[in-house]
Amino acid sequence: MYEVTIEDEFSAAHFLKLYDGSWEHRHGHDWKVVVVVRSETLDAMEVVVDFEQLKPNLKKVLSEFTHICFNDHPEFKDGKKNPSTENIAKLIHDRLKQSFTSKTARLVKVTVCETPDACASYYA
Repeated sequence: MYEVTIEDEFSAAHFLKLYDGSWEHRHGHDWKVVVVVRSETLDAMEVVVDFEQLKPNLKKVLSEFTHICFNDHPEFKDGKKNPSTENIAKLIHDRLKQSFTSKTARLVKVTVCETPDACASYYA
């Protein structure tokens, strides 16, 4: 099995509804995103996936979230879903998967870190 990763960053804010129903204060992060792609075989160029095709796709996805407050994003605006790091990882995964095309590889994981020591992942 082969595995490749790419990374990128963006800045955005959020605030979470807490267990007691109250809301934490709005705050921002410099989010780091790590994308993992795996394949049993290499393609015709003998790579899992061409980085120069994957990186712009991630950058495009992240541009949707750069300098926003996630609570104002349509995915979270109604307040039914908390803009947690876990939910943000899934949202980025789902957006990236829409533009991911490969006959041999698959997008398997997106990890989002809101700080250097606090990350959440979504696995496909």
